[in-house]
Amino acid sequence: MPTDQPKDLDLTALLRVLRRAALPLIATALLLAGLTYLLSGSRPAVYEGSASVAALPTGSGNSVIVQTLVTAPPLPPAVVERALRSPAVWQAALTDLRRTVPESPARRELLGSLRAEASAGEGRSVTLTAQVNQDFAGVYEIAVRAPTPELAQGGADAFARALLEWDRQRALGGIVRARQNLVTERDDLTARIAAAPTALDERTLERLRGDVVQRLQQVEVLEQTVSGTLSALAGAVRPQNPVAPRPLRDALLVFGATLFFGVLGLSLLDSLRPRVRGPEDLRGLGLPVLGSLPPLPGRRGTRGGLGWARQGVFREQLEFVRVGVLAELAGRERAALVVSSAGVADGKSTLTAGLALSLSGHGLRVLLVDADVFRHTQETHWLTGSGAAPQDLAGDFRLWAEVAPGVSLLSSRATRLDPAVFEAEIRRLLPAYDLALIDTPPALKIADTLALARRLDGMILVTDASAPRAPLERLVEDAGRLGVRLLGFVVNRHRDVASGAGYAYAYASPGRAERPAEVTP
Repeated sequence: MPTDQPKDLDLTALLRVLRRAALPLIATALLLAGLTYLLSGSRPAVYEGSASVAALPTGSGNSVIVQTLVTAPPLPPAVVERALRSPAVWQAALTDLRRTVPESPARRELLGSLRAEASAGEGRSVTLTAQVNQDFAGVYEIAVRAPTPELAQGGADAFARALLEWDRQRALGGIVRARQNLVTERDDLTARIAAAPTALDERTLERLRGDVVQRLQQVEVLEQTVSGTLSALAGAVRPQNPVAPRPLRDALLVFGATLFFGVLGLSLLDSLRPRVRGPEDLRGLGLPVLGSLPPLPGRRGTRGGLGWARQGVFREQLEFVRVGVLAELAGRERAALVVSSAGVADGKSTLTAGLALSLSGHGLRVLLVDADVFRHTQETHWLTGSGAAPQDLAGDFRLWAEVAPGVSLLSSRATRLDPAVFEAEIRRLLPAYDLALIDTPPALKIADTLALARRLDGMILVTDASAPRAPLERLVEDAGRLGVRLLGFVVNRHRDVASGAGYAYAYASPGRAERPAEVTP
């Protein structure tokens, strides 16, 4: 049954998936980046010109405007943005652009695209950038993209002038309303003067009417000089280099995005695949779990030596595997057992070497066979730095006697795994030993592994604690179909084993008594 424990991100499994998919992923990213570079480079050049408009502080300080309550309010950036995209400003800018830029196919193309954007309510070619403070005073940048430098410069200036004229008309509207109020007040005072009952009232109304006429004259002067809250700051400069296309930038962005989303997709797909998280996830396959081994820090990539097999927690768990294997053999003598896995780097060679050391430590004579003709990992484990000379046997076989107390190593110089040849040599040597352990290639990678296991006495399956479940199901099914006797599973790199162990027995070589010793995991 599956466990109810939360499943954390397994970086080991993720890195394994990324290693397998690294070349296809990088190749796909390079292909897409190359296509993007070609397509981007084939696009026409686009230039960008920008003009600056200043937003002035509000309040002119003129008493006439203040007294008539006609002032131009400040403009938030959102309002300026909407004004720039209003039909009045857009039409005025297009008219100005036709007047200031000579006729050309590029100009017709730009005017057509701007009209289309205006009809669709889009603004891809004309953008506004605001840099204002909380009082809405600051600078607005109006940028226009066009197919030529001249059109980019002229377009930016045209839209800046159209926006300034819109702001002037906005401010002018307030002054016009102020003038209308003053005219109304003047006419009212004129009528009241004509109907004044006394000379004193008439003189008073005349003085009031004179003040209104004076203010009206001032407003008429302001009406000719009004400029609103926006003013021109800097005209557009003719651009020298296009802003688009940028083939190299686009290609790098596509390359990076492909890698990012590729890794993200692989991580997601890998997380959705059923995985072996511990012994509980293997119960449903109908085989016993012979034991679990903890991860060995720094073991990956380490070459040579067997010091890791003598570590306290790891060795103690090997003892459980030894007991489980011997229990499955049920007293059968001189058995030859194949040790394999479904995939690469699941730890089969580590288990084979460690189990041989554990069995020999209990007085059993072990024939260790390095049948993984493609890697010869056992030779690396047992022979590094030893200088031992092998005994040449028939065919391509070589035998190192006593590579460790009670352990002999049989290897072959053959370049392929021949089940019949290996079986014959193992059976010939086995009478001198209590047990043979055969380290083979992964069973789902090399078909002859199952063929050899069928000829021998059983098979131990090693799986990583984060390995996918589907290959294991396939391997169990194939082994059953071929008549291979499966003794059970060994779960490698199981973190719960390392965290749950408190002590282990000290290493004892053959002939020495084991004594308990406290070992810090």
